[in-house]
Amino acid sequence: MTRKHGNAAASRRSVIKGLGGAAAVTALAGCLDGIYGGGGETNDGSGANNGSDGGSSGITFWTTQVENDRKQVIKELIRSYESEHSTSVEMVAVQEDDLPTRIASARASNTLPAIAEFGLSPMQKLGSGGLLSKEAAADVISAVGEDAFYRGALDLTRAPDGGHYAVPMHGWVEGFWYRRSVLEEHGLDRPTTWDALLNAAETLHRPDENQYGVVVGTKKTSFARQCFTPFARSNDARVFDAEGEIVFDSEEMVEALEFYGKLAEYTPPGKDTWKTANNTYLNEQCHLIEYSTYIMSDVAGKGTEMVEDTGFSPYVERKRKSSFGQIVALNLFSSASAEALEAAKTYAEFLITGEQYVKWLHMAPGGMNPVLKPTAESEAFTQNETLKAWGSTVEDISGAFENIERFGYVDGKAFPKLGAITNEYLIAEAVSRVAGGEDAETVATEQAEKMRRAVEE
Repeated sequence: MTRKHGNAAASRRSVIKGLGGAAAVTALAGCLDGIYGGGGETNDGSGANNGSDGGSSGITFWTTQVENDRKQVIKELIRSYESEHSTSVEMVAVQEDDLPTRIASARASNTLPAIAEFGLSPMQKLGSGGLLSKEAAADVISAVGEDAFYRGALDLTRAPDGGHYAVPMHGWVEGFWYRRSVLEEHGLDRPTTWDALLNAAETLHRPDENQYGVVVGTKKTSFARQCFTPFARSNDARVFDAEGEIVFDSEEMVEALEFYGKLAEYTPPGKDTWKTANNTYLNEQCHLIEYSTYIMSDVAGKGTEMVEDTGFSPYVERKRKSSFGQIVALNLFSSASAEALEAAKTYAEFLITGEQYVKWLHMAPGGMNPVLKPTAESEAFTQNETLKAWGSTVEDISGAFENIERFGYVDGKAFPKLGAITNEYLIAEAVSRVAGGEDAETVATEQAEKMRRAVEE
């Protein structure tokens, strides 16, 4: 999956007029841990000035920002960089789905870039394969200031044996969006805890009136896994233990699945995806949805009144607070020459400092959020037209990076084996099964066995 469920594509802006059956809520496959596609550069992606043999003449920079308007902004930033440095930068836009093929081709032809911007899944695969320079990443993090990064964002780039595979650059978080006036009218608490969420969903659910209590992912898609993650982690449930053994059948996971199944009783009919959440909220058929920060521009498009009446809960809490989100990082390749790698480090520092960092983030206000605390608090960042409309919500979003978690990490240690599990949608399948009414303990046991087989293959 290569689309973020917050993409503002016109096809997704159409609002569901009624949800009378499963067909009405069947949507595109759910959101992905990465960048949505839609175009690309006309070259072959290898780059003329490649990182393997590049020098002072130039470096190649891969980006997963493939939209034309974003590419224009990046080209402007590159021109600004080149005006101050002796190194030229060739930008190559690569769709997220195409990354594995392009990387394999570039490895075979010794034309990997010196630096690339992409999400955590490819970062883990390349990092565990020794293709990323942890030393270069450490230099950039140190130059920017390690204390400036949100801890949760920095933790997600950690390598199992220490150090960082890459430099966090920007990201989005997922949480619960709700109509303040509706919750206040019913005397409901802010939907952060398990009990508050379930109470709100039950209270607001009036299907006979075409009103639904909550929307969370219930279809076997990445969106379902993402929605479920903070529930599991807030209950101390994991897929792996510290030794890398599958513990999906733990008591904590069963409890989380059971609760999610109860919450799913108050969702619209059928199997729900990000599209269901987006459409029902904008159409006021549901006043409590789990969704990423990419919805901010969509809500803003409905007018100031809806923005002012929309609240955001950036975490789920039971035993502890937990948020889900995505980090997009700057990856520096170990195959680059020493000279190219030095240039790539300088370029990385350039991109995540000063006004150029803010310009990058403003390519997708609300979707691209700073992983640097000083930037998140700066007037230069918050004075964007879209962000200004959201006021203090922007602070809640940035703060959520402190609690951001994913199943592939345990105590700062990354387990790339999660990829074998997510590729088969085994977590999402568990979520879909319990949402459909199956017994949580049985599902957890059976899915844990599937996961053990998947990581052994």
